Amino acid sequence: MSDSASVPRRALQVVVLALSMAIGALAACIPRPAALAGQARRLASHVRARPATPATSHSDPRSDPTPADPTPAFANVLAPHGWMDEVRRCGRRGRRFFCDGPRRVPRAFGEAARLADRLRLGTPELFGRLRAVGPSEELLAAVDAPADDTLLWPVPSGFLGRGFGFVRRGPLAHRRHKGVDIPAPRGAEVRSTNAGLVVYADNGIEGYGNLVVVLHADATHTAYAHLRETWVFAGETVTRGQGLGEVGTTGLSYAPHLHFEWWRRALPKNPTRHFAERPSAAEERRLQIEAQRRREALARATVRPSRDG
Repeated sequence: MSDSASVPRRALQVVVLALSMAIGALAACIPRPAALAGQARRLASHVRARPATPATSHSDPRSDPTPADPTPAFANVLAPHGWMDEVRRCGRRGRRFFCDGPRRVPRAFGEAARLADRLRLGTPELFGRLRAVGPSEELLAAVDAPADDTLLWPVPSGFLGRGFGFVRRGPLAHRRHKGVDIPAPRGAEVRSTNAGLVVYADNGIEGYGNLVVVLHADATHTAYAHLRETWVFAGETVTRGQGLGEVGTTGLSYAPHLHFEWWRRALPKNPTRHFAERPSAAEERRLQIEAQRRREALARATVRPSRDG
């Protein structure tokens, strides 16, 4: 009896030993959380430092004029320390109801976050001072990047829509449009027109939605509004052509587009003649036709069938 009973025990011991070895081998193949975090930071740095893509190239899917994927590549590593708390600020302007959100901004970290704290970057108060009196000498001294004489076209897959100045119609005809509108597919990449320091990245400015403001060494600053999400935060230094975020409809916006502003000191300027690598007239016409087709397709998709069937 004792010999026959020992056989099942030995078999059970062998099975347990085999399972232990298999579990140990599987655990060794799974990356540790610290390793995953390091990989995410390296990938995020690579994405933010990628070179600009020429407007005529379609090798990058984000520069393609077709609607962008709602979940862009590297979306899980653009915010290695997570995203700021979601805030949806809503209001009414005239008869229009709008929301400056949802907020989609990476959490600040590292030396850039410390610089933002020291200079009080990323606040509506700083944005207001920048528009009222221009940048301070302390702010300009923190810009560690030279500015080019031209402005890189900010949305490779976009075309020029509403221009600068008194171009509105109807009851708002008396109000100057302080920038230009660039319609583009939702999710299309928005890139920095010049190197500079990100002084604001949030959705706390009424009507602008998710907004990025970059200060440049020549005392100009550029604003990128209505973004679906931003890829940078206040305190970061960006290069010319670096991705800042995605085209969206947050804020006072009827359809996906970038509202772009260029200010010198405390005065808005017309950026149209200063753009470099802007699509040709034929290319812009093609983009306009594709945008019209997207609007028509969306209209057909939202038409509800009648009750009569």
